[in-house]
Amino acid sequence: MRVRRERKLASSVNRFLALLERFRRTRILVVGDLMLDRFIFGEVERISPEAPVPVFRVTSESFRLGGAANVVHNIRTLGGRATACGVIGRDEGGKRLLRELKLIGSSTAGVFSESHFHTTQKSRLIAHPRHQQIVRLDREDHRKMDQGVLRRLRRFLERHAARFDGVVISDYGKGVIHPELLKQVGDLAERKDLLCVVDPKKENFGCYRRLTLVTPNREEASEASGIPIRDETSLEEAGNKLLKMWQAKAVLITRGQEGMSLFRQDGSNNYFPTAAREVFDVTGAGDTVVAACALALAGGSTFEEAAVIANLAAGIVVGEVGTFAVPLGRLKKVIRGLG
Repeated sequence: MRVRRERKLASSVNRFLALLERFRRTRILVVGDLMLDRFIFGEVERISPEAPVPVFRVTSESFRLGGAANVVHNIRTLGGRATACGVIGRDEGGKRLLRELKLIGSSTAGVFSESHFHTTQKSRLIAHPRHQQIVRLDREDHRKMDQGVLRRLRRFLERHAARFDGVVISDYGKGVIHPELLKQVGDLAERKDLLCVVDPKKENFGCYRRLTLVTPNREEASEASGIPIRDETSLEEAGNKLLKMWQAKAVLITRGQEGMSLFRQDGSNNYFPTAAREVFDVTGAGDTVVAACALALAGGSTFEEAAVIANLAAGIVVGEVGTFAVPLGRLKKVIRGLG
């Protein structure tokens, strides 16, 4: 019995490693809200004499790709080929974001710049030695996005989506993802059997339709379904309701330290316990999940296999501080460790 179980485990490990090898041949289009993440590291040693606030002494800082750009980054570090599609401002943040995308080897053919748009930036102050986030500063544009730019984006999607093995919709509610675009994606998915994985946001909960996989976190799943998730029964009710509401082939609810739950149209549900040993920072974990799922499914995995790979990749991310893109070699090492 023990020998049979070990052979089965070894077979599973080999299957996952084979799926990872297919990532290199996979082309993914990432459509969404491109962001720039800034991390300012420092130390808090005293309280200011001017006001009852801590004095934060800066020791270092770094810029990283965030939002949909972090999805692109994860696809690249996992070995896949990626094209970014979104809107940036003609400001310093937009210029830096464009440079960083090109540096990682991503195509920026679908990135459009808008003169009146401010590139979304999130600045986080992180205090040593416990890596505690003190405050986050958001710089973003709340004005409606220029309709001409959005039309160009939809035109790009219509002309080029079928060239890719899959599309990721990375929705952060900043304006790039809107009802017309989502209707277009649903039509493309139906007409051309296009693989589409979506990271949803509340601004568009009522607009996602005919998609391959949707990956809400627990809070998003509760709000979208109108069912407070408190236990396994309410979780199952919410998952099944979202399947029907979004007309998706599958819904993967990420639950933080409680792992992930997968719901499929055939009525089968699967639970995946968390793969994280330590949780330092959940920043960007959702981006890693959609990137890994899209690559796996485009490479021929089942939904269950994609969820396992995404769960293992997310377990690596939450053990790091700040936005982090998972290297393929590190994910391979984790999978080999399963055997």
